[in-house]
Parts: sequence; C-alpha cells; structure tokens
Amino acid sequence: MLKLALTAKWITALVLCLLMAVAFALLAQWQINRSVLPNSDNDKWTKVSYVALDTVAEPNKPFSFMEVSKEGQQKVLTLVSTRVTQNPGQAVLIANRVQVDGTKGYWLVVPTATVDARVFVAVGFISDLSSAKVALGQAKLLYNVQSFRPLAGRYLPSEAPEPALEEDLFSSMSVAQLINLRPATLPAYSGFIAITKPNAYTQLPGVEAITIGLAKSDSQLNWLSAFYAIEWTVFAGFAVFMWWRLLADAYKKQQEALLDSAE
Repeated sequence: MLKLALTAKWITALVLCLLMAVAFALLAQWQINRSVLPNSDNDKWTKVSYVALDTVAEPNKPFSFMEVSKEGQQKVLTLVSTRVTQNPGQAVLIANRVQVDGTKGYWLVVPTATVDARVFVAVGFISDLSSAKVALGQAKLLYNVQSFRPLAGRYLPSEAPEPALEEDLFSSMSVAQLINLRPATLPAYSGFIAITKPNAYTQLPGVEAITIGLAKSDSQLNWLSAFYAIEWTVFAGFAVFMWWRLLADAYKKQQEALLDSAE
C-alpha cells in the first residue's frame, strides 16, 4: 500500500486533504479563542456592537443572552436595540444599586413595550432615597409615549425577587415581581434593559446615567463556540481519515485485480 500511496495521484490527494485539515484546525482554534471568556473584572471592553433585541431573546423564554464575547484579543460588549412605547406613569424604584465608582443608590425603572412584548427598562440612577422619590414622582407625571421610539442598552438577567420595601420601591430588580405587580395581556422578556447613556429621564433633578461594569465571575464558557471548535477538529481528522480510507479501498481493488489476473 505504501508504493501506491507514493504515486503522484495519492500524494496530491494527501496534500489537498492536509490543506483542508489545516484550514479546519485554524477554524477550531478560532472558535476555542471565542469559547473561553476571561474573568470579568470591570475592565473596559475594547469594542461595542449592537443587535436587535428580538434576535437574541424571546418573550416568556429563559434568559440565555451572553453580552460579553471575544473577537481575537478584543473584549466585545453587545448592546441590544429595539423600539418601544413607554409608560412612565407606572415607574418604580429599585434599591441596592451600585455604580461602577462604588456609589450606592436606586434605579428608576420604567415599563415599556415593543410591538410583541413588555420589557422593563432601567433609565437612571439616584444616589439617595429622598431624591429618588422626588424623581419617581416627576417621572410619573410624564406623558406616556405611545409612539414606538428607538432604545438601546445592556440586556441583563433578572434578579431573585425580594420583599418590597414600600409601594413602588423594591429590593431587587426582579422582572417576575414587576410583571406580577401589574399583569397585562402582552408577554414579557425575562431580562431587562439598562440604559447607560444620558436620556430624557436623566434630565430630571438628581437622576444620572447608570454605569455598570462587567460582573465579577469565574471564567465563562461559550458552549456554542466550544461545540463548533469540536466540530471543526472532527472535520480536520476526518479529512485525513478520508484520504487513508480511499487509499485503502484503492489498494484493496488493486490487489483483487491482481488476483483475478493471476487466475
């Protein structure tokens, strides 16, 4: 079989298969680099991208969005965008919020709705309770925005529900708790959006833009990228295996032909 393998035809086929295997191996390496995310430690991301909310999340479905990914050595933060109507008359406050600089305070959260579903939006940060209550009262006096307007921000997972501190003041950003507060016919997204840029609500006295770092966590694994890495590795091995399999079949046919001619 070695003599057959050293013929020009099979050497050429081997070179082509090896080139395919190298290409598949490079794709596998690329997916491996994307699959493992480093520890998030509030380091600044190096790139920001935008995706439509309805392409990464579905109403009434579990939260599965990964907002941080890697492209080579770049740490990419993905923001979501959508168009919503707003209902500031039902705004609430969320306690136990912390800005990146360590300032503790409250979020002003406004219910909104896309064409298909409800989504809660954190629109601003207030550092003390008295100012937060004033801002909440002023926000509730704003007109509900019935036309659909663009909105973009961080899409984040809901927190566990905790007992309400008082009316319209909650201890955690629990989407389920807010949904149950005012039931509606529209379904709701399981996560919420946090606007981290100045907006109409940050023009209210005492309200400033929300700042959020990257949550401190262990290294994360992007399972989809890991699966692709394994897939490309299998393809690389299969390219070489196919050459050997075809060579073995050709050698077998050659030997059978020799036996037939000998008879």
